[in-house]
Amino acid sequence: MKLKTTVFLAGLAATVAMPVQAGSEIETLINMLHENGMVSNDQYGRLMDELKQNQTQAAEDKAEVDQKLAEATKPSDVEITTNGGLTVKTRDGKFQTKLGGRVQADAATYSGDPELGNGTEIRRARLYIDGVMYNDWAYKLEYDFANTGSNGKGIADAYLSYKGFDNLQIKVGNFKDPFSLQEQTSSNHISFMERGLPSAFAAGRHIGVMASTEQQNWTLASGVFGDSLTATGSDVDKDEGWGLGTRATWAPINDGTEVVHLGLGLNYRETGGDNAARFNQQPESHVAGISIVDTGTIAGVDDFFKVGAEIATVQGPFSAQAEYITTSVKRDGGSDLDFDGWYVQAGYFLTGESRNYKTGKFGGIKPKANVGEGGIGAWELALRYSTVDLTDADIDGGEADAIALGLNWYPTPTLRFSANYVDVLEVDGGSYDDEEPSVFQLRSQWAF
Repeated sequence: MKLKTTVFLAGLAATVAMPVQAGSEIETLINMLHENGMVSNDQYGRLMDELKQNQTQAAEDKAEVDQKLAEATKPSDVEITTNGGLTVKTRDGKFQTKLGGRVQADAATYSGDPELGNGTEIRRARLYIDGVMYNDWAYKLEYDFANTGSNGKGIADAYLSYKGFDNLQIKVGNFKDPFSLQEQTSSNHISFMERGLPSAFAAGRHIGVMASTEQQNWTLASGVFGDSLTATGSDVDKDEGWGLGTRATWAPINDGTEVVHLGLGLNYRETGGDNAARFNQQPESHVAGISIVDTGTIAGVDDFFKVGAEIATVQGPFSAQAEYITTSVKRDGGSDLDFDGWYVQAGYFLTGESRNYKTGKFGGIKPKANVGEGGIGAWELALRYSTVDLTDADIDGGEADAIALGLNWYPTPTLRFSANYVDVLEVDGGSYDDEEPSVFQLRSQWAF
């Protein structure tokens, strides 16, 4: 009997080493044996001590395994997405960086007078990096490889901005003055390959500082600017020009597929030591590189002031917009000058999409069904009439009117193919007086 009890206790001691989840059953068994006299008090105490040690060790082993498993399956602190460009961001949203760009390849054939050379070009080839640092600091650096040269001509945007204030952003660096709907809308998203003739009065990019706020139904931006990166001067002791710009927009209706937009822009430039200004425009085509209206360099210019009025609407697949811009030039030693221009355009998506409107400008198109995913992409027809007048007093820059017809195909949100026909109805005055060029041009665009 003693031998059997000894063997039993040995087996029980081995059982004590079982996993911790079996501990409660083993403890019950030991208690029963002790109560029935099969286990002495000393044996009972030794078995209970071993059981508790085993449970503690098993719990520690399980915790170590669980920790290693959690570390092995823990998601990365960084998210990487490739929807369009390449975006890397931390899960807490504190840091984010995006790499993007665009490539626009154009071909154009001209007819009528003046004789313009047919050809091809890479209109834009840009790469940019933008992002967020420490939640509130944003940045962007964009370089255009199709427009390189001295004086930083390849640099487009290069700025820092602070967004830590409620409903207010402060931006400093090189960026566009806040002026004109068609200028604030990216070249990726305008309805035609080139902007309308009033682009002769584009404010362009300058180094400056700007405060802005962007709400659902209104925006306001104001800034002070120095000169542009492309500005050149023969005398290093000349002062740079400087300017002020502001633009306000109001969208009393803005629910995605229905939009009513009104805008007003003001832009002032003091010419600095150059004491000159020039306004010119191509026939809504860039390949030939010829301006059909051109004031030439106007000497003795102290400053000039631009006013631009905007109106636009989106009604489902239909959209329309119009702008009028006037420019008053103040001269020292000559009469003041007034130039102006306007355009009106309309577009319609045959496939039912709507133009994307946000924060006072138009954005990209997302087809309802992409090519490659069972769809045909988005198809848009567009029509525009535009005019510009650069003749006043002794300045004979010429006046031009043009009609443009466009067809756009968006196979995916990142791809666009365009065909434009532009007919310059007549050039009145200037170097190309009475001439009527026309152009048929094509573009393939990849923007990511």
